Amino acid sequence: MDMFKQKEKKKNTGRKKIEIKKLDKGSNKQVTFSKRRAGLFKKASELCILCNVYVAIIVFSPADKLFCFGHPDIDSIIGRYLKGDNAEFESAKSSKGKSVSCEERNRQYEEAMKKLELEKKNLAQIEVLTKGWNRSWWDDPIDQMTDLQLEQFMVSIYELRKKLAERAGELMM
Repeated sequence: MDMFKQKEKKKNTGRKKIEIKKLDKGSNKQVTFSKRRAGLFKKASELCILCNVYVAIIVFSPADKLFCFGHPDIDSIIGRYLKGDNAEFESAKSSKGKSVSCEERNRQYEEAMKKLELEKKNLAQIEVLTKGWNRSWWDDPIDQMTDLQLEQFMVSIYELRKKLAERAGELMM
């Protein structure tokens, strides 16, 4: 009976070939870009390893962020392309560990953007908190206060009255 159940299992449709056309929704563009960029860079890396070739890919996302891939180094590949010589490659091979890769720059950029977003959220929270400071506590409507808040309010008023009297006495002398 178990074999029968296995045969009855619904088969998944698997991957479907999609029609290649321009996407209209911005969110769909970003998601598709992210997934396909990762696949493109992976294929480029495989091509470099399997065929011992040099590859450079420069891509701007729908949000105008720069993403690049290069093997052995994107700067040396672009230099070779522009100058048409291999001298740039030989120096790149010898100093491969010295230069910061494009992937590292992308990672640093992403980290900086995350920190920026966090700082923006913190700033927004601080602005919300400081908006209440512009008004005076004695201007708060007392009819909406609880008994405990009213007691604290009265203590604050007496404290203010006492300090005002002391200050007035100091100024009179």
